[in-house]
Amino acid sequence: MVQMHNTSDTNPRRETKWHEHFIFLRLWFILVGTEIVLLSLKEVIGWTNDSLDYIRLAAISLVAAPVLYKTMKRIRSSRLLNMVLVIVGCMMALDLLEMMLRLFVMRERKWSADLFDMVFLLLVTGPLLYAVAGEIRQREKTVRQLTYLAYHDQLTGLPNRQMFLQSLSLAIEAARTSNRQLSVMLIDLDRFKHVNETFGHAFGDLLLIEAAERLKVGLRAGDVVSRQGGDEFTVLVEDTVLAGDAEKVAQKIIGLLNQPFSMEGHVLRVGCSIGIAMYPQDGEDAITLMKNADAALYRAKDGGKNGYQFYQEEMNDTVIQKLVMEEWLNQALEKEEFVLYYQPQVDIFSSRINGMEALLRWNHPRLGFISPSEFIPLAEETGLILPIGEWVLRTACKQNKAWQLAGFTPLKMAVNISPLQFHQQNFVDIVLRALQDSGLEPHYLELEVTESIAMYHVDRVIEKLQTLRELGVHISMDDFGTGYSSLSYLKKFPINKLKIAQQFVRDITDDPDDAAIVQAIMAMAHSLKLNVIAEGVETEEQLSFLLDVKCREIQGFIYSRPIPAMEFTNLLQRVSSSGGAAV
Repeated sequence: MVQMHNTSDTNPRRETKWHEHFIFLRLWFILVGTEIVLLSLKEVIGWTNDSLDYIRLAAISLVAAPVLYKTMKRIRSSRLLNMVLVIVGCMMALDLLEMMLRLFVMRERKWSADLFDMVFLLLVTGPLLYAVAGEIRQREKTVRQLTYLAYHDQLTGLPNRQMFLQSLSLAIEAARTSNRQLSVMLIDLDRFKHVNETFGHAFGDLLLIEAAERLKVGLRAGDVVSRQGGDEFTVLVEDTVLAGDAEKVAQKIIGLLNQPFSMEGHVLRVGCSIGIAMYPQDGEDAITLMKNADAALYRAKDGGKNGYQFYQEEMNDTVIQKLVMEEWLNQALEKEEFVLYYQPQVDIFSSRINGMEALLRWNHPRLGFISPSEFIPLAEETGLILPIGEWVLRTACKQNKAWQLAGFTPLKMAVNISPLQFHQQNFVDIVLRALQDSGLEPHYLELEVTESIAMYHVDRVIEKLQTLRELGVHISMDDFGTGYSSLSYLKKFPINKLKIAQQFVRDITDDPDDAAIVQAIMAMAHSLKLNVIAEGVETEEQLSFLLDVKCREIQGFIYSRPIPAMEFTNLLQRVSSSGGAAV
């Protein structure tokens, strides 16, 4: 069970001091005011106030009021009425003391006046004290609640970032004094953003609660775990003698979060990535350690996720580059730095172009063309793939329609669709709007989706694909063989075409395993009456192999590299002048 720090002693409550003073003044005015009223009433009735009455007033003003206020604040476990009765009892004891002094020291008897004092105390002062005591009790409860909310995450009940930084700072001071090491781990749930957008925020909250519970129960008693916000958690591991000690904890965390999450009839695996920073070598204060753990987390996620990474100095340069790249991406759409290139798809039996694929390129004003492998993963991670992907879809549809209006033979335009795009609630509407705005007929659009769309909400995926098919849009399964490759969803999904991944085509003439995979895909596709296209075809040997296994369509450098719209226009003109054959 992880350590859960009590935050009630760490809150200085400076912001509530004025209210405490106000309550004390109210108590003081009640005690002193009622005592003055009491003395005045006795004078009206005809009882003379003596020096002992005024000494009592001074004692209540200077001693009793502060003591009673402190008593009200400290007696928290008793019931409010019991507490007030105790206080009233103390004040009645004070009255009895006064009577004894008057009787034995001053040799006076004022039984009627003393009895009047006690009745007034019970009927007037007591109820007023009850009201003030109730407010003090409510105030203390509110302060405790606000303190808890200020230092804890409301969803999971874990300490929040502010509390974790305080705990980390205290641990650093202790480690510095005793010459010990400690480690900070920043944990990010893999694929949580996709889960959240697919199933909704309420479902995502349930997953976060379950993840927090696993960390609380599964880690050591001395480890401090907190939620930083979103899908990020932190763990403080004290007494880390060697890096191997932190590594064991990281492996345990991965094991805990790799277990399937079963919620609302769904079974999901999300996994996690972990960045680790060690004190003192990676930082000597809380902020530096957290920053460097964050840099290590970035590297862990870039390395394929579901793993951990220790901080290294050069990582900060990578993080800075990533942040700069993200800012550039935000500006790229506004500044129209994205362009589409087009690569022909060829029927190798007839040597005719029967389609093209739209491929995104980023022409940065200073760096030139930036590889899609560098910015597409970042766009998906940040959610920028949504506006970028919609721009690609709209632009590709308009360009295809423009070529048709120019008199070229109508061809299908293939457009890659990110899983994040596909799982948008209004994805079908986005496709329809792109078709309507461009005037392109649906059967000249082909959407390339990947196998990963089958991870969540299979029924909804099938429904969307079926709607698109009924509209006339073609659906192809991109990079087939690199993901789940489930025969069950191939039977269920209304797709037209399988696209064999380039990594299998590259070595089909040299690697028997790749050749066997391609042959198996072809046999399966033919039995399911699906078309097949192979991408990344570059050599005559590859082309010959694909002809032998009856793969009808190909795409690759052997016919053409991806080229800008103007060059593709020239290619279409050459094809038209040659009678339709690809050249």
